[in-house]
Amino acid sequence: MSDQATMNSASGQQAAEAGSDWARLRRESGNALRRRTINHIKNGTTDLADGPMLVDPGAYTDSARHEQERQVLFQQRPMLAALTGDLPEPGDTFLFDETGPSILLVRNKAGKVNAFFNMCTHRAAKLVTEPGRKNRMSCKFHGWTFDLDGKLVGLPGPEGFKGINKDDRGLIPVPAAEWHGLIFVRAVPNGEPIDVEAHLGKAFARELAHLELEKARPMKSTRFGVNSNWKYALDTYGEGYHFGTLHPTSIGALAFSNIMSYDNYGPNHRLAMPRAEFMEYSDKPEEEWPDTTYNGLYYIFPNTVINANSIKGGKQFYGISRVFPNEKVDEATTVISTYKPGHMLDVEETASWTEMHDFIVKVVSTEDYSVSEDGQRNMKYAPAGFKPVLGANELALQNIHRHISDLLAQADK
Repeated sequence: MSDQATMNSASGQQAAEAGSDWARLRRESGNALRRRTINHIKNGTTDLADGPMLVDPGAYTDSARHEQERQVLFQQRPMLAALTGDLPEPGDTFLFDETGPSILLVRNKAGKVNAFFNMCTHRAAKLVTEPGRKNRMSCKFHGWTFDLDGKLVGLPGPEGFKGINKDDRGLIPVPAAEWHGLIFVRAVPNGEPIDVEAHLGKAFARELAHLELEKARPMKSTRFGVNSNWKYALDTYGEGYHFGTLHPTSIGALAFSNIMSYDNYGPNHRLAMPRAEFMEYSDKPEEEWPDTTYNGLYYIFPNTVINANSIKGGKQFYGISRVFPNEKVDEATTVISTYKPGHMLDVEETASWTEMHDFIVKVVSTEDYSVSEDGQRNMKYAPAGFKPVLGANELALQNIHRHISDLLAQADK
């Protein structure tokens, strides 16, 4: 065997061993979460905060606070923009327009993800309007052309730009980092690099790493608006207290209401809502439980939920929901994307994943957000002194609101 073949074989073996370790950790983590949740079902309990928490309605209605949130939370901090599978090959581009400036992601020839303001450095026209695989990127306005590392490589009519240094007219970079399939960007021109593991925290990062999101492949993505503050929309993702009343024939038929297992990781968290199928084997010894395809919901502060959940037939899906504030305080945008996990890629059909995607989008847009929109309107006209209350059983939402308020307070200092 040649030296190169030996190296390739060793590399392949290391990758297989690493994949086996992640699969084991994923299984152990899922079983631990399932074990706790089944105990809650049997005992009729749920994880609780120390007590209820009152929220100032201005958190949902105050325009000045809303603008501060957009800047502090969504532009100055790292944001999850995409997964590796959204731009898997050199030359692939991806647009991320949800936090204010349009951001262009592109994988260069060496396989590294670059991120830039999606604007031509001639007259600020939008450079890429249709993402896809490209060797170079040309502006439709005047044809200025850039390579995959943002360098200006083509300038028609150069005689009109004497004295302009092409090297000074490259695309404007913003920080980007790819870590275990997660691609984060920060909308700060020429900003400091992103340390994803430090941003997530080591313990939470390890929980996300074993999902092997770098192997996941996109099935379907849907973008839609909601006439509510982004936090009112996001609040519907953080508690199962409403399942039985708001979702009696959809989510409520699949999961128990007002039972939750909660793990706090600073501003982030992981939680589990018990699935009805758990009861089929809850009284059996744990060694007789079927392999789980349920790993719970992972919340990445401030706006992202990764749902690692089950599909019939022993399949699993990864559903990523992100809620972004629009310019107006009472408008938000939701992006829901469904992925087939890497350990499911040997299943050739895709209908199970696209059908699950459509089901979730329908439930969120027609059931959850109907409440968000009505509640937002009511909050605007609530009498002086009224404060909505988050119960002790809504501790995930308490944690989110508390961390948002703390960060805004720090920014004011």
